[in-house]
Amino acid sequence: MNLKTKLRWGFSFLFMLVCLYGVLSMYYLNNIANNAQLILKDNYRSLKLVSNMRTLLDDEEIPFNSTVAARFKKQLRLEKSNITERGEQESVESLEMKFELLCSSKYSRSEQVYAFHQTKMLLRHIEQINMEAIIRKNSKAQNAAKQGRIYLSFTGTFCFLVLFSFVINFPDFIANPLRKLSEGIKEISRKNYKQRIDVHGNDEFGDLARSFNEMAARLFEWEHSNLATIKSEKLRIEAIIEQMQDAIIG
Repeated sequence: MNLKTKLRWGFSFLFMLVCLYGVLSMYYLNNIANNAQLILKDNYRSLKLVSNMRTLLDDEEIPFNSTVAARFKKQLRLEKSNITERGEQESVESLEMKFELLCSSKYSRSEQVYAFHQTKMLLRHIEQINMEAIIRKNSKAQNAAKQGRIYLSFTGTFCFLVLFSFVINFPDFIANPLRKLSEGIKEISRKNYKQRIDVHGNDEFGDLARSFNEMAARLFEWEHSNLATIKSEKLRIEAIIEQMQDAIIG
């Protein structure tokens, strides 16, 4: 694998880590936002509608007149279309029956008073159902936030360690082979042809190291072959001079 491919894979891995951290952050933030939105959108609306109906019961006398009945019926219709919790449907249906009794003049006063109290109890029950749902969803949102913080902490720590290791090791990955090459060239300039560079790999640094070692080996062979020739000529000349009887003027 050449150096360009290694660098491409390394930076791609770092990019994937950053994307992973961003995706996890967006997921848990959206999860928390959705849970909070459910609490505000559904249960809070039901509590508001129940509060409006209880206000009408507290402020008006029974049997209801047409205006009050229309206002109560409107709130009841909105609540009926906003049922989200288990048991709320049955309570709303019972509330609708009691409402019809409160608006009718066919029933006795005692029956209407009893229906009036039953209506208040049903409204309290619907209110309790939604309050419990808010508490439950709030707990779920807090757990999701806590879980998100844990996952993001682990992911952030992992990304930090990888990035920190990359920042520490990447300069050495580039600088160490260049430093070895520079030291080898200095030794060659001092005619130390025994110098070799110990760099392994199939990248550009490995090819450069093998080329340098081959060059150093050739220079070593060339130097020793010339030295051997010079020594041989010197010995031959010395032998000729020692065998001569007469003086030689050169």
